[in-house]
Amino acid sequence: FKLSQLGVGTWQWGNKLLWGYDTKQDATLKDVFQTFTANGANWFDTGDSYGTGELEGRAEELLGQFVKEGSADVLLATKLAAYPWRLTPESMVEAVRGSLGRMGRVDIAQMHWSPRSYGFGFQEDMLLDGLCRCYDAGLCRAVGLSNFGPKNLRRAAAIFDARSVP
Repeated sequence: FKLSQLGVGTWQWGNKLLWGYDTKQDATLKDVFQTFTANGANWFDTGDSYGTGELEGRAEELLGQFVKEGSADVLLATKLAAYPWRLTPESMVEAVRGSLGRMGRVDIAQMHWSPRSYGFGFQEDMLLDGLCRCYDAGLCRAVGLSNFGPKNLRRAAAIFDARSVP
């Protein structure tokens, strides 16, 4: 893909706790989406955990709605949280399926944090395998990583390369 120089992050969309989100802001968020896409931005970064409490996943829901209602050709990159209960490759596949349900598609599926950095290397290997399975199954067009240090980035890249996963 070809990404615009500017992308849009959606951490605050749906987050009442830190950003004071209210559903009354949805029309403004749609205007933001339309303004950015009309001016050349073609990618949005979100996460399955963006939104708080009952609004978890709200950012993905809004992006899915805005893409469906508009005509902009955008790339959707979502970060999947390495929750403690996500321990198997299948749990990552299910997470991507959840994001697909909210957004309609996932262009780039990313692991949000490196579990290895807080002592859960066993979990990281399983979740990286899950990302590879998502790509292999056609659930996403590519995979990525967020908040990984250089050592863990190189390690994960080697895993992806060995499986021919972009």
